[in-house]
Amino acid sequence: MREVEVGYGSNESIGGGATRPGAAPLRRCSISKVAESSSISWRTTAVSFSNGEWASYPALVFLILDKLLEPIDHVRFAAVCKKWRSMSKLYNQATQRWHNKQLLPMLLIPNQDKDNDRRVLYSISEGRIYNNIQLQVPFKRRCSGSCHGWFATVDPTDQGVVTVTLRNPFTNANPIYLPPLNAHVSVYELSYFEHYVPKVILSTDPTLNPENYVVVALYHCWFELAFIKAGQNSWTYVNPAGTSYGDVIFYKSQLYAVTSFGAIGTLDVYGSDSNNPSQPPSIKLLTPRKPFRSYCLHAYLVETTKGDLLHILRYYVPKDGAFRFCNRQTLGFAVYKWVLNDEDGGGSIAHKVEVKSIGDEALFVGDNHSISVLASNFPGCQPNSIYYADDFLSTSPLADGDEANDMGIFNLEDGTITQHYSVKTNTQRAIWVVPPFNGLC
Repeated sequence: MREVEVGYGSNESIGGGATRPGAAPLRRCSISKVAESSSISWRTTAVSFSNGEWASYPALVFLILDKLLEPIDHVRFAAVCKKWRSMSKLYNQATQRWHNKQLLPMLLIPNQDKDNDRRVLYSISEGRIYNNIQLQVPFKRRCSGSCHGWFATVDPTDQGVVTVTLRNPFTNANPIYLPPLNAHVSVYELSYFEHYVPKVILSTDPTLNPENYVVVALYHCWFELAFIKAGQNSWTYVNPAGTSYGDVIFYKSQLYAVTSFGAIGTLDVYGSDSNNPSQPPSIKLLTPRKPFRSYCLHAYLVETTKGDLLHILRYYVPKDGAFRFCNRQTLGFAVYKWVLNDEDGGGSIAHKVEVKSIGDEALFVGDNHSISVLASNFPGCQPNSIYYADDFLSTSPLADGDEANDMGIFNLEDGTITQHYSVKTNTQRAIWVVPPFNGLC
């Protein structure tokens, strides 16, 4: 199949909306079948190509759109004129290409131009930066999580207390200003208040479910757990205080958390009563307190495209023989799958299984809500690999520093590490994000 090039319009904005849940997997369209048939049926929608001039070139248009790897390129194609937009809609209706939750994450990176402080997007499939996309993300703020296209940033208020703000730079949604969170910021480390809220995730997109979403935050220097539901005016702090957590995920309609010792637990955030502070909710442990003989302090929870719950362990070594953690670099990853035992109806976990290969899956971990995609759906995406960003936060930032210098692609088959994008040191950290996209339908 020969390549076809096409010029783009000048409109660089990204379309709003979110992918439709429960959609069919990505499916390429057969050009030969399009040319032979006068119409394509997509569920109950009939797409006709017999209207005059359209009949002469739909196959060529589909060939061009098949070559565009990123959703944003389809938006740019559609922005050229009304006819191009109509053809882009026909393509997406016929192929269902973007009616899928699985979109390839992009890397939100700081612009390298010192005279223009802003964030831009980097495409790993194309290996290029989208410099002309203006994203309203505070440049000098650390992104304390990305989820469903939303970013969380943290601002200090009174001593020890911070506020969390949710922003979606890809849509026209208003920022969501959450109530004060008692992060217990040390008086000696006020300039590093962002370290006291390392990660924020959402149960769902607030744009689609404005009355029914949950925000979960890891907070304090030892990463305790708090959450708040839509419409509430205060956070709920999870008991017991002092328990340190490494990551959280919404999995099968429940919140799962992993402790600093590797134990897995669940929390019923939907049934919890935040109006009763005398009985704070507690994590229900589903595993032994220390299920690993040797464990690391940095881990992730991710749901695969098949619905498995993976536990990702990230190991560091000192860089260049240095002792201090500020010069650490990632040595490698270990992957485990937790097998759920649903026979008792309680969702208890039966056992863990070490995973030597994740096949066609590609995992994306960092400050973001952990993501898994099928690599074969995206040219340039490496299967059986873990794409990682630098998200190490020291408990002693004044001593260890905070340079972003540890990103790459870990191949599970041979244990090698390659680079996806190199960020200069002494700059804001990069974070994975999946821009919401409605398929132009």
